[in-house]
Order: sequence, then C-alpha cells, then structure tokens
Amino acid sequence: MKFLKFFIVLIGISLIVACSQSKDEVILKAGSSALTKKDLQEDLKTLPPQTKAFLASPEGINRLKDELVKREVLYEEAKKKDLAKSEEFKRRLEEFKKITLINMLLEQELKNVQQVTEKDAKDYYEKNKDQFIKPTEVRLSQIVVKTDEEAKKVYERVDKGEDFAKIAKELSKDEKTKTSGGDMGFFKKGQLDPQIENLAFSLRKGQVSMPVNRKDGLYIFKVTDVKGTPIEFEQIKQQLTEQLKAKKQQDWFNSYIDELKKKHKVEINEKALQEMLSQALIGNKTDEKPAQTK
Repeated sequence: MKFLKFFIVLIGISLIVACSQSKDEVILKAGSSALTKKDLQEDLKTLPPQTKAFLASPEGINRLKDELVKREVLYEEAKKKDLAKSEEFKRRLEEFKKITLINMLLEQELKNVQQVTEKDAKDYYEKNKDQFIKPTEVRLSQIVVKTDEEAKKVYERVDKGEDFAKIAKELSKDEKTKTSGGDMGFFKKGQLDPQIENLAFSLRKGQVSMPVNRKDGLYIFKVTDVKGTPIEFEQIKQQLTEQLKAKKQQDWFNSYIDELKKKHKVEINEKALQEMLSQALIGNKTDEKPAQTK
C-alpha cells in the first residue's frame, strides 16, 4: 500500500512536469520524454515533509529513480499508442483543467478570508463553556418518524431554528414522549442501547443527531443538557481553532457561491436532467443480471 501511494504521488508530479518541460539539465530520459533538474526541484517542493525525509535516504533515492523510470516508460508507451488523441483523454484533460482552475480560484480567494486566531477560539470557549464538558450524564429529547420524507421535514424546521420540543409535539410518532416535547430525561452510560449511547455521548449540548434507523422508525435525538467535568481550553485549543476555521471557510464559501450565482446566469434544463437520470437508472437496472438460483 505504501508503495502504491508513493507511486501515485509521483504520477501526480508527472502531470505538471509533462506539461512544462524547460531547457535545463536533464535528469532522466526515456525515448522522447525528458525530466529536467528544474522541473523535479519545483515539484518536489509540493511533497509532504515525511516524503521529503524518505527521499533524502539512500533507499528513498533508489525508490525515486525506480518510480521515475516507471513513469517515463509508461508515458512513452501511452504516447506510442496515441492515447492522447482519444476522446477519453480529452475528456479527462478537460475535467482535470476544470478541477485545477477551481482549486486555484478557491486558494486565491481564501487568502482574503480572515484567519481564526487563538483569541477567537478563547472568546468562543468562554461564551460557550457549557458545550465543552466531558459528559457523565446527558439529557435527551427525541422525535420519532416513519419515513425519510418525514425526517427531512424535521431537519428543515430544525435548520430554520424552530424549537425542537415544538416540532416533537407536532410530528413525533412516539406517544410516550411527544406530549413532553420529546423529553426523555437524563441518562448515564450503560442505561441506553449501545448504538444510541455512543451517539448521545458524542454530541454537545444543543446538537441534533443524524437519524438512527430502528425497527419501529427513524429516531432523531437532541442533547438538551449535559452533566460532567469541564474540559480546559488548553486541551481543545487546537481542535476548536480548526473547527472555527472550517466553519468560517464554509460560511464564506456558501456566501461566495450565492454571489457567483447572481453574477453568472444559471439555467438548468430540468426535463433533460430527469430524462438522463431516468435512462441511466433504468439502464443500470436492465444491465443487472438476475442472480441464478440453484
């Protein structure tokens, strides 16, 4: 597996090197292909530290030479077979260009997004200390529905900020808890079904779970209160900073996409899309051969 990963990294390098040969000292030649010193130096800069450390060893150098030779002879053979003229190659190349340009755009725009500092993380921690508790007991509320469509309606209302208890009273199928807004009370570890316990004790106060599929329906849980030991800021500083950073970037991305939708006219041919999907799905079902029975 490590060997395969290493080879894939070098294949990734080759995509750039193959498109930007420069007049420089040649490191390796295979047929008409040439890898220059400058090309290799630039592309090795993008490798992670652990890979660079490995390449600095005698074993790493030998592995590098071996993989570069493999890459170049495979590239020569692909050119010999005129694969670059195939429609599939052109399609993949266009897809690669599209993904690369999108990534370059996002990298560029993200530079303008304000970074999350340790102070930001500390301020969030101080304002939300009740979220940072190692739980010994959790108080749960639940909403039980029968279908995916009903669960979707629950999440739509939760996402809009509606009160979970109000939704439970209106939509939950569990007669025992719906009248109390889905409240189930406090639970310690060992008092719940293992599947539900693992989920409940992984949630923070105020968080709503993904649906749990059980025999009598889909269960949606919310942790409404937590009892336990406070987690010190230093223990979660790095993790919290990364979470806040990810949220800030996601919020920026959603806003950025909304702006671009207004800037660039978007049209979707719903009829053609549905026809294509129907044909693809029907085609897949048709292609599936029924299992033989003895």
